[in-house]
This record gives sequence, structure tokens and C-alpha cells, in this order.
Amino acid sequence: MNSSPRAATILVYVVIVLAFILFVQRFCSNKIPKGVRELPGPKGYPVIGNLLDIPKKYAWVAFKELGDIYGPIYKLEIFGITFVIINDTAIADQLLSVRGVHYSDRGEFPMISMMTNRGDLVIRPIDDYWRRGRKFATSMLSVTAVKQWQSVQAREASRMVVDMVRNPKNYQLWLERFATAVSVRAGYGKDLNTAELGEYHTGRILDRMREIERVSAQGKYLVNLLPVLMYLPDWLAPFKREAKRHYAAKSAYFSSLLQEAKDKFDLGIPEDPPSYARMYFQNKHHYDLNWEEAKYVLATMYGGGAGTTSSTMQSYCLAMCLFPEWQSQLRQEVEQVVGCDRIPNFGDLAQLPLVRAVAKELLRWRPVVPAGVPHVVTKDDVYDGYYIPKGAWIFTNQWGLHREKGLYPDGEEFRPDRWLDPKFTTCKGVDGQHPTIRRYSAFGFGRRICPGYDLAEQALFIQIASLAWACQIRKKVVNGQEIPVPFYDYSNGGNVFPNRFEFDLVPLDPERVKFMQQHWDTSQ
Repeated sequence: MNSSPRAATILVYVVIVLAFILFVQRFCSNKIPKGVRELPGPKGYPVIGNLLDIPKKYAWVAFKELGDIYGPIYKLEIFGITFVIINDTAIADQLLSVRGVHYSDRGEFPMISMMTNRGDLVIRPIDDYWRRGRKFATSMLSVTAVKQWQSVQAREASRMVVDMVRNPKNYQLWLERFATAVSVRAGYGKDLNTAELGEYHTGRILDRMREIERVSAQGKYLVNLLPVLMYLPDWLAPFKREAKRHYAAKSAYFSSLLQEAKDKFDLGIPEDPPSYARMYFQNKHHYDLNWEEAKYVLATMYGGGAGTTSSTMQSYCLAMCLFPEWQSQLRQEVEQVVGCDRIPNFGDLAQLPLVRAVAKELLRWRPVVPAGVPHVVTKDDVYDGYYIPKGAWIFTNQWGLHREKGLYPDGEEFRPDRWLDPKFTTCKGVDGQHPTIRRYSAFGFGRRICPGYDLAEQALFIQIASLAWACQIRKKVVNGQEIPVPFYDYSNGGNVFPNRFEFDLVPLDPERVKFMQQHWDTSQ
């Protein structure tokens, strides 16, 4: 019935009517008060507004290009909804951090909401569940709490290096397995010691990430532009059935992980260190989350941790191919501190400022969430004389923020020295802590900042140091000719990652790989 011509015709008429009603409502409510100015921006068409100004691929690049024309803050209108695009860090910080009490809500993300039963904290509007879930996540991810996972991260970094050397063609799997293994152990107390376990759980989380990536792509689903379509009956809305199937599968997966963790808790099986799930079961009265809520809070933490670090490390491989001079400097720094007779460890990181600078520059050069996750303003506001209406979506476009000419000269170039050399305004000193990615704009702003930056920092540091110490990554050579590496060929959606490319990875010394293997063998 849903695929019949009659159903399709009805759906077209419904969409047209709903879009027109929504446009009229928004148009009537978005009158500019006296004494303030309208934000600049391109003129749009009736009803659809600036829909055609946003390309289906790499919208964040278009957001920056429009900013070059209309200024660091401008607006787009789509079906009567105001989108405020910010390409300036100071403006983003002023609105989302200083005025965060009114700039911290979320809009509707229909497909993702239906696929997660509205349980994903990242896109959840601020309400009681969000506050309780956020409280749990921030307590698990404090700078002190995440240090207990350093041994797990170091162990998995050694396994990652060994497998990268053995089979570099599967580099995406090895980098994604690192992130998955750490997330599953920290979240549920489950060690992915075997290849089968690692591949199974990595595959499940990758399926989830790729599916969310697909449904969040610009123009993929009309319901993402017209959330009112969520209220159509299922027979007229095949996207709802698709979302329900995804939810059923992923809900079963995350329920099984949580149930396994509960069974271990009930049996008194010790965990050292205790997982997030174990902490939840031990302190349920404190966190006040029911089973379903805890399941999706943990799933949010799991997915966030696995996605960010694997994408950034894939960008690391790309950067080392395109800018090999930095790999040479990295290796020199790590060898000077570590030597050749042991592997890098977390005790070394205070003496490795270039490792830290490379991690931060990766997040700047190739942001994982390039368009940012939009906030929604909850009351009318005025910034610099410009009117920002209640309900506007605020995009802190990371692609643009991280290419501000005043902050980041040569923004397209991979330059870790911008965090180390005092001639750059971005250098905040070089010591045991700086450079640091803590609270960097790549993790968002204000009350919605991702609380996992300390865990991500540890993960990036140990992987970068381990790879720089043990391996050389370079462009692939075939018949004496280098195979070109694409400068920017990434996926399209909310969280992005570089599409697969070929490169050569060779060990600097077989003994170093042997040290990594021994560390993995003895630390399980």
C-alpha cells in the first residue's frame, strides 16, 4: 500500500500543504522588532527559502563560503525556520557559552530521534532525562575518572600498531576496533580479547554510526526538513518503519550489553576498574536512571567515544601522507623521550608537546563534526544589533571556525606548530599540559560541550605516540610512482571520516613491533 501511486500522490499533497502552513506560521511570527537589524544572508524563494543554497554534500564548506560573502554571522531561512550560521569563535563563545542559558536547547532531528527512541543525549532537548543522563556521563568522564582507562588504551594501542603493520589495508578496522574496544570495556566491562569479539562489536557500532551518518545527510529525508511529517500514519510514511526497524535492532544490541554487565554484577564478578555500567548498578539511587534511560545514556557514550577518535586517527594517516615532514619531527620527539628499548606510555606525554599539538591540529584541520551540532535559542535575542528570533537554529560551523584567518593563517595547511610557536596567537604556551584539546571548540560550546574530551585526549595521544615510534606512514608507491592521496574526500553527514585511501605503512624496526606484541600479550 505504501508504495502505490495513490499513496505517493497523497504524500506529495500532504507535504505541500504542511510546508505552506509551516511557512505561513513562521513568516507571521518572525517579524523584526523595531530598533534592531535583520541578520544578513542570501535571498531565498517563497516557502523553501534558502533550501537550494545548501548543497547535499559538504554543507559546512558552503557555510564558510557564504560567510566569506555575508560575514561571520548570517542567516538562512528554510521552510520558515531561521538558521543562524556562525564562522567566528568569539561570536560562538559569546552566544553559546556566555548566553548559554538561552542557547543550549536542541531542535528536532526526526530520523535520529525515531531510530533512538529519543534517547540519544547529543540531540535530546534539555529536560529532566537529559539532566540526569548528563550528570551520569560527566561523572564518568571527569579528568580524574578517565585516568583509570589509560592501561586499557595503552594495551589497545599496542594491538592496533601490531595489526596495522601486519595488514595496513585494513587500517580502518584496526583504528575503529581500538575505539570500540576501549568504549566496550569502559562502558560495560567487556574485554574484546579475541579477533572474533573485536570484529563483531566493531561491526555493530560501525553499522550504527554509518546508519546515523546516512540518515543525517543533507536532503536524504524530507522529514528532517519538515519534522511535522513524523505524525503521518505509518502506511504513508515508510521512513517511520525504517527507523523502527533500526531502533529494534540496536535496542536489542545495547540491551544485551547492559544485561551482560548486570549479570556479572549480580554474580559478584569483580571489575577493576569498574565500568560505567557497574557504577550505574552500584549507585542507581544516586543517578536515578531507569533501565531504558541507562541503556541509551551508555549507548550515547559508547557511540561518541568510538566515532570521534577513529575518525581523527584516520585523518592522522592522511596528514602523515600529505605532510610527511611532521611525521619526521614526531618520530624525533618520541625517540628522544622514549628511546628505542621500550614503548611509549602515558608517563611520557608531558614531555611530548608535538604529539599533543598534532592531536589538536587534527581536530582543527579535519573536524569530525564539521558543521557542528546546532543549538536552538529559547528566547528572542539581539547580538551586535542583529535580531535572533526564538526557535532559531544556531550552527557553530567548525569548518569555518577552524579556518578563521585571524586565528589560523594557512588554514588549509596541516601545521601543528601553530599550537607551539609563540608567533601564533593560538599558542598558549608549551608545558606539561599545553597544548591541550580540553574544551577545544571541536567538542562544542557551553552546556552542550562533549564531556568526553579528556578520554579522547588520552586516546589520541597514545595512538599518535605509538604509531610515530613504531611505524612510518607514507604515500603508496607502485612501479616507482607515488599514488596520489585525496586532499579532502570525506563522508557526508553529521560525523565524518575520510573515505578509504591507500598508503604504505612500514615498521621502523621489527624489534619495536615485537615490543608492542609483547605488551599486548602480557596485558590481557
